[in-house]
Amino acid sequence: MSEKRNRIAIIGGGPGGYVAAICAAQLGGEVTLIEKDRLGGTCLNRGCIPTKSLLQSAGVLRQIERADTFGISIENLSFDYAKMRRRKEKVVQQLLKGIGFLMKKNNISVISGTGTIVKPGMVKVAGSEKMIEADKIIIATGSEPASIPIAGADRKGVISSDEAIDMEELPESMIIIGGGVIGVEFAQLFCRLKTRVAVIEMMPRLLPTEDAEIALILERKLTREGVAVYTDATVKEIGTNEKGEKVVTFSFKGEEKRLVAGKVLIAVGRRPCTENLGLEKLSLPLKKDRIVVNNRMETDIENIYAIGDVVGDVMLAHKSMAEGRCAAQNAMGIVSEMDYRAVPRCVYTSPEVAAVGLTEREAREKYGDIKIGKFPFRANGKALILDETDGMVKFIVEPRYGEVLGVGIIGPHATEMIGEAALGIKLEASFNDFASSIHAHPTLSEGLMEAALTVEGKSLHI
Repeated sequence: MSEKRNRIAIIGGGPGGYVAAICAAQLGGEVTLIEKDRLGGTCLNRGCIPTKSLLQSAGVLRQIERADTFGISIENLSFDYAKMRRRKEKVVQQLLKGIGFLMKKNNISVISGTGTIVKPGMVKVAGSEKMIEADKIIIATGSEPASIPIAGADRKGVISSDEAIDMEELPESMIIIGGGVIGVEFAQLFCRLKTRVAVIEMMPRLLPTEDAEIALILERKLTREGVAVYTDATVKEIGTNEKGEKVVTFSFKGEEKRLVAGKVLIAVGRRPCTENLGLEKLSLPLKKDRIVVNNRMETDIENIYAIGDVVGDVMLAHKSMAEGRCAAQNAMGIVSEMDYRAVPRCVYTSPEVAAVGLTEREAREKYGDIKIGKFPFRANGKALILDETDGMVKFIVEPRYGEVLGVGIIGPHATEMIGEAALGIKLEASFNDFASSIHAHPTLSEGLMEAALTVEGKSLHI
């Protein structure tokens, strides 16, 4: 393949974009990566990494507060939020330097600016006269916090997740609108750091896209920790009282209620970033603000690909990375197709929530009769040692052949354990494959084996 045919331009340097760049460069491509902000995108700079860093700090604080359970006495306990923030930024900076190193290592040209597609094969960098010629273009512009069409949503003190992660001081109170992944993580984070927190969710339960049984366990845990939860509630207005506090008016159980707080965090999801890409001139169609692609990440325009949050559906960094590899391989002439059956979904609360494949509701809608296997962590030795026994492992199984359709976990280190389940689903494993695999003892992963055994009522420890 000639040098000219290997020119790849990537717009966006988040998880999907920089992984696509590395993959294309490894395959011999001459790669240019255009990023308007910082490499790593939302995940590294305002999302996955900084939020989990702060959640870890809050988790350590919670563990120390419970030290007496383990026979340890601690007096005069305090925390320093400024130090937590500095540690968070240190983690971000270390990973940011790592991505920069990988760009140099793979001879990837990184250009700072906003990329606009002038025509197929040509990208203009805003604010300069640079025109990047490319044989293939990969759009990886990510997403931004979504807003809600209610009065007062633009008031001072009403913030997005981007602003919440950069707050220099903790508010005394906070109302979070939205009880999805972002909402519940911030709710527990700020609650553990002594902010009075309330969550308002319009759906009947928190984490509405996840398994109902698992979501209910998490809701109960958050409530026990002090988070006020209002589900099946509709926000009508955000106002301000004479003290400058935010007043949220919403309907709940047929009544109108008002909550007052220092800050209001809108956490109703994210929307794809498609502005300033030149899509209108290209006549590239959008569906609900997202770029439409096939399973090779190809758009309707030849030699233009799109990946990650900008194509919508589940907005996860690891999904973006997989799509980045897929697009880069296709751009370099290697046929590759995405398989979305085994994309893990993770929530970094305590207990953690992790799932892969179908939920029970989705499986029943698709297959009718299914088999279920569940094993509670209260019967797991390692969970008892950790004193973290809330939760369970849940298997969703197709009845005829015993293939595992989905696995849901709520409990300690669930986000680490879900990898085994994801591999099993990708390999079309049966529940017997999990049940017959020897798992080390005592470990939390034994819960997977035990849950698989319960599918036919053969669990060893319940």
